[in-house]
Amino acid sequence: MSAPHAWRRLTTISHAVAPVWRRRLTAVGLAVLAFGLVMCSQRDVGIARDETVYMVHGRRYAEWWIGAVTGKGVVNETAITSHFGGRGPTDNNREHPPLMKTLFGLSERLLHDRLGVASEVSAYRLPTAALHALLVALVFLMTQALWGWAEGFVAALLLLFLPRLFFHAGLACFDAPITALWFATVYAWWRALSSRPWMWAVGVVFGLALATKHNALILPGAIGIHYLIVAARSQRERWRARVRAAGTRSVPGLIAGVIGASVGALAAGAWRRRPVAILSFAVLGPATLFALWPWLWFDTAEHVRAWIAFHLHHVHYNFEYLGRNWNHPPFPWHVAVVTTLLTVPAATLAAAAVGTGAWIARVRRGDRPDADAAPGLLLALSAAAAVGPFFLGSTPIFGAEKHWAPAMPSLAIAAGVGAVWTARQAAFWLWRQKAWLELRRPLIEAAAIALVAAAVVGAAAVETARAQPYALSHYNAIAGGAPGGADLGMNRQFWGYAARGTLSLLRTEAPPPGAPPRPVYTHDASPAWGFYQRAGLIPSSLPDAGNETAGIERSQLALVIHELHFNRHDYLIWKAYGTVQPVYVLRFQGVPIVSVYRRPTR
Repeated sequence: MSAPHAWRRLTTISHAVAPVWRRRLTAVGLAVLAFGLVMCSQRDVGIARDETVYMVHGRRYAEWWIGAVTGKGVVNETAITSHFGGRGPTDNNREHPPLMKTLFGLSERLLHDRLGVASEVSAYRLPTAALHALLVALVFLMTQALWGWAEGFVAALLLLFLPRLFFHAGLACFDAPITALWFATVYAWWRALSSRPWMWAVGVVFGLALATKHNALILPGAIGIHYLIVAARSQRERWRARVRAAGTRSVPGLIAGVIGASVGALAAGAWRRRPVAILSFAVLGPATLFALWPWLWFDTAEHVRAWIAFHLHHVHYNFEYLGRNWNHPPFPWHVAVVTTLLTVPAATLAAAAVGTGAWIARVRRGDRPDADAAPGLLLALSAAAAVGPFFLGSTPIFGAEKHWAPAMPSLAIAAGVGAVWTARQAAFWLWRQKAWLELRRPLIEAAAIALVAAAVVGAAAVETARAQPYALSHYNAIAGGAPGGADLGMNRQFWGYAARGTLSLLRTEAPPPGAPPRPVYTHDASPAWGFYQRAGLIPSSLPDAGNETAGIERSQLALVIHELHFNRHDYLIWKAYGTVQPVYVLRFQGVPIVSVYRRPTR
């Protein structure tokens, strides 16, 4: 048997026998890879300011649920309020839904307190990493079903190797989890259009997204538009027939006929396109949120109103963008576009542009994967819903890319399609040039895909590895790396997590046993200081000196975590210490991100 014939026979057999187990095995393998990489990387990442809030309250939420389930706790309005609510808008962190905080707390109690297999902080962060692993697997499964195994595999890896999303996947925060559950809802909706079990599952998945972060409130708009368009498209022939029939009448009759045909076609299409899925979305989604959030079990309407109102009128924190400090609207309409172009790896952006073009060309040729469900439209609407609010100029921008992270799966899928399409075009060109290569077509195509995928994924992986553990200071080759981002006046970081990089130096400044403590002005790392001390990264002889001017005056050592609006802290320290010279500057790719000062000895 000739080699080409043997290859074709082997390929035919593998496609006939192996697709199901190969698809599942690949999805599981990608999820395990993602989980392992994130959990290993997060060990070097400092504690973000917001994490400290979610960790503390997550532990309290977990305690309440354990008591409620075991019957050892009190389940009444007073007990619920003391754990989940209060009069103030931020009491017990009631402004955010509880799902991830509860999972953080349960994970810490099990893996750190009971089993002792993870550090305190790693145990809190594990649920986020697990959801990110699920996201990587779902991106593969959807892309594989629509385009092929190679496209799905590359798309999943390109999603995994997004430097900033990878960073967020290792934090006990909500941004990576809502990205995962947002896309899980999109995936479940796509499956619900052709599968009866998924019609019910989509509502529960959407409820989990609602119980994670308020971003999920935007998603029904995208789903609803997709549903109406798909419903209308399914009745195009019926609509055309009714319009043609109406065309024999007068002009008013024609207009009335068009309107009637449109309404009738839309109603018929909506009825045929599984309206139970919409019912599941509308009923099971809120019901799941209600079940998971005890704070909603009484005064439900008022508590929901307060939750939504808090985010509609959210405070605007300081944020540097293109050389200017922004802390109130109107914000530039292009924040999301420019920031994405400067933070996503350039190779991934190029592949996504090619993939979008290839998808559009395929649709125009009439070769539409899963045409009835319009998955391309669904992914585009999902990305538009995630990014759209930032074009308004009034949506807070202080979190930059993390706020529109749910758009990233759509971008990664387009990039996976683009990379493999480019490889196949290169292989096609090659065997067109050399006729004898036609006999080796499968091998050449496989080699081309492997080479192009290795180049694109490799570039993204290297960029992601170099970005850690300071990925919020990362900028891509288009920006000129971190130095280029600094020159452009882009934000260097936020959340105070970079202080972790100075702890080894600070330990050398600790006083000897029996000597007075040396208070440290910890600046934006103040909320995390207790966690660092419990982890043994900082001795108790280096206590937090306190906030602002009073803390600086009490301190012997001082940190400044560099952001544009934090410049004044340098000035305050210079005045109090009588020196402008730091003893250490932590740099990322040459860009200063944290300075350490020591009070001169008289």
